[in-house]
Amino acid sequence: MKTFTLLFAMILGLGIGQRVTAQNKDAEVSEIVNQIIQARKTSVELLPKYTWTSRTEVLKSKEIMNIMIEKNQYNAQGQLVQKVLNEKGAKMPTAFIIKEIAESEKESMEKFLFGLRDFLKKYSLQEPDKVDHFISGAAWKVSDSTHEFIFTGRNVEEQGDELVWMVEDRNYSTAKIEVRTVFEGDLVSFTATFLRLKDGLNYMAYAEARIPAKNITLQIQNYDYCQE
Repeated sequence: MKTFTLLFAMILGLGIGQRVTAQNKDAEVSEIVNQIIQARKTSVELLPKYTWTSRTEVLKSKEIMNIMIEKNQYNAQGQLVQKVLNEKGAKMPTAFIIKEIAESEKESMEKFLFGLRDFLKKYSLQEPDKVDHFISGAAWKVSDSTHEFIFTGRNVEEQGDELVWMVEDRNYSTAKIEVRTVFEGDLVSFTATFLRLKDGLNYMAYAEARIPAKNITLQIQNYDYCQE
């Protein structure tokens, strides 16, 4: 009888221990989510105070089709205004370098690529509710070697897509994302690297999207962030 009672107590204790462990894990995840959301909120609030330059480069079969340089800033109404730079003697190349390509094909390609660029921005999870929704359904682990939380989730923006989101564990800012998705029927592989400024602004510094079916690579760089 004593043996049965002891065994029952051990089983009961094990069950309580497992529940406590699960509760501790839930609390840990909740704290991580809160820290990430707060870091993201800080960055979003800072962005309208900045101007920055972006470079969008399109390559087909490793040959440059198009390079566009834009200045980006928010207006008084909180809307992002992008101005194409075309001045001679600027730091970067002329705004557009278009090789011989039919006008209709050029317009169709530009529409596709600019649409793709805006579509991929969604995967940076700017809104707090998107962060919360993504993490709640994602698998995650901690990488001791890179000091990152790594979240992996599916069906983020499109059915069947996958997002791997890496968040550094010091300031809870995005370090890198990797995306596999579909845009207008084409498979797209997308990677982006992020940087963090001292004040907490976390921005996409470099990104590359590959569309194998079209043999096209889209490269995006953001740089020269300055407060107005």
